[in-house]
Amino acid sequence: MLHAADTIQYNTAKIAEYQADARYDYNSQLQMSDISLTDIIRQWLAHILRRLFHNAEADTINTLTGWVLIGGFVLALALVVYFIWKKHPSLFMREKKISDLPYDVEEENIYGVDFEKELSAALASNDFRSAVRIMYLQTLRFLADKQWIDWRIFKTPTEYIYELKPAVLRPAFRDFTNHFLQVRYGNYQATSELFDAMRELQRQIREGGEEHEGE
Repeated sequence: MLHAADTIQYNTAKIAEYQADARYDYNSQLQMSDISLTDIIRQWLAHILRRLFHNAEADTINTLTGWVLIGGFVLALALVVYFIWKKHPSLFMREKKISDLPYDVEEENIYGVDFEKELSAALASNDFRSAVRIMYLQTLRFLADKQWIDWRIFKTPTEYIYELKPAVLRPAFRDFTNHFLQVRYGNYQATSELFDAMRELQRQIREGGEEHEGE
């Protein structure tokens, strides 16, 4: 008795060929990729560099890609440091030794001082040199209370000029500070006219700050 031929045959060689062909590896499309973000960026950079340097060898492209990645990292780090410096410049300033200052720091303290009383006493005795110093320290106290400067006993007067905010007050405060430095350390004579000029600058600083707060 004849039986119908079995047309379904299992071709082992053909199946193995299909399994080895990546085009038929459907399971791989369902798996999560192991490629990291760094690998993706590296591949993208390598692709760009291959287009720029057509005749470059693979090793050269890989080397260039590595250097570009390093350069990008250094640039990003520099930008982060720059923005931190802009926001908090005092973090990058080396604290000066108090013993290196050319004056007695106790005389330059802005706290625990009755400025109005001391200023009146200095003016009453026509001691304009002391009056200039007292008014400068009084102004520092005003700016520190407003949190427009970060007062530290070891800082120099010039440092406050660059850190002063709002920046619109800096021109007047620079002139004000220069007058103080000339009298305090430059052996300039302190006169009533110079004191009046400083008092006018102090008024501009105070009123300019109030206008800024009102904006």
